[in-house]
Amino acid sequence: MRKYFIISMMCLSMSLSAQTDFLQFINSVDWNSTENDFVTKYSSQVTPRNHYYSDYNKTKTDFKVAGIVLGDKECTASVFVDSASLKLESLSFSFGKVEKSENALEDAIKFSKEMDNLLIPLFGEPDKRKDELDSKYVNSLDRTWYKDNYLIEVRFLIFSDSHLYSLSVKGIENKGTDFRVAKWGDSKKIVMQKEGKTDLSTIDNLYLFSDFVAGISCDVAYIFTNDKLTMAKYLFNPTHSNKNDFIKDFRELVNLMAEKYGKPDYNAPEWRNSLYKDDPDDYGFAVSLGHLSYSAGWLGETTGITVALYGENYKISLIIQYVSKKYEGLREKTNIQSKIKDL
Repeated sequence: MRKYFIISMMCLSMSLSAQTDFLQFINSVDWNSTENDFVTKYSSQVTPRNHYYSDYNKTKTDFKVAGIVLGDKECTASVFVDSASLKLESLSFSFGKVEKSENALEDAIKFSKEMDNLLIPLFGEPDKRKDELDSKYVNSLDRTWYKDNYLIEVRFLIFSDSHLYSLSVKGIENKGTDFRVAKWGDSKKIVMQKEGKTDLSTIDNLYLFSDFVAGISCDVAYIFTNDKLTMAKYLFNPTHSNKNDFIKDFRELVNLMAEKYGKPDYNAPEWRNSLYKDDPDDYGFAVSLGHLSYSAGWLGETTGITVALYGENYKISLIIQYVSKKYEGLREKTNIQSKIKDL
């Protein structure tokens, strides 16, 4: 009997030791590691899984980590790596198969609340939250948390008779700053201290000064929401007698940005009026009329970047805009409140 008790306790101890706390696990991950490094580090918990390749993200997964515990729920993490470099890209957590339900919406709301009760004490209120429950076809309950080294994304799709819950953790490269000398969320006072330049604006939520960027004179604009830096822009001021030279400036800026951030996620002209479409020599003039615009962008995890060339009433604007992903919800909420106030 004593022998059986000892063996039982040993088995229980081994079972418990094979489980890993969710928060401890993701905090222990080295997001700069390769697939081999990761598999070696967590060798006691890593097992092969069915190969899956995502053409959209250019990632693949061949391994999973079992025995991860989030509150009262046990989950498994699929390990996604960049298909070319094999560098760790994300961890996708699954919480078991979801059965079809007679009341999928009610069950999904209940499950979402359970998960919120587990995640919010660990990470605080979501930086971005979507509660869309009045769609005719697919409802969603999404959440996003931004942390220093990673972001947590919940994508919860609710169909008429079932629902699909996914939780992923993605590594974030900590570059120290998000735009020039500043980080998203910095106050206007802090940004002004860091830049050390006289503010040319008289607007509370704007810090504006002149500079030269990529050899072109420009205005630098830091934009704040509730005294948090949420957006920034370079407003270029080139002067050209030939309006096609503005297009050259745009392309040069895109090339420089591509050297820093990689190939743009999108880069295409847009014609609103095709009057000059067959006359390349007049493309710059078409931009000044608002007939033609150019834009290229990078869809980063924490920052969205757009290089844009557009015009109206014979005036051409060339900008680079940086937008915080973390504070999108704050900007939208503040804009709505401002519009309501004016009613």
